[in-house]
Amino acid sequence: MPTNNLKPKVPSRGGPELKDIVASAEEALSRMEGDYEIWVAKDVQKISDFLEGAKESLEMGAQSQSDFIEEIHVVGHNIKGQAATFNFPLLTSAAKSLCHFIQEGGATAEKRLDLVEAHVNTMKIILAQKMKGNGGKSDRGLITALEQAVEKVLTTQSKS
Repeated sequence: MPTNNLKPKVPSRGGPELKDIVASAEEALSRMEGDYEIWVAKDVQKISDFLEGAKESLEMGAQSQSDFIEEIHVVGHNIKGQAATFNFPLLTSAAKSLCHFIQEGGATAEKRLDLVEAHVNTMKIILAQKMKGNGGKSDRGLITALEQAVEKVLTTQSKS
């Protein structure tokens, strides 16, 4: 059994209290919240740009369309992971729905860019109207409509 050389080096008393650590973390998140809105708006714009690239590659018959869809998924996944931390759970839900559609739909997402665009537009609305928290009934309805559309398209795809 190896010796425990760490225990004598760590004081058994002192150090910050848990409540102070939590308060400090909450304060840091609060300071970052305004910056997050700027960051996430840039990420949504990236998704929008990738969507335009996918549309152009579809028109030209290029093989790179799947690359654009993959980039949309990557950025959407990042938004999904961060938005709730900064009190944007509706944005998290929209990004989650988008990622689910791309991940489960595969080639269908490449054909149904209109549904990808609906997700992007919803994210833009959430940010423009600063829909923080769970939002109202109509706000939640946006997300429900996206999720239902995704499920309908995926169900239709699996039947064909």
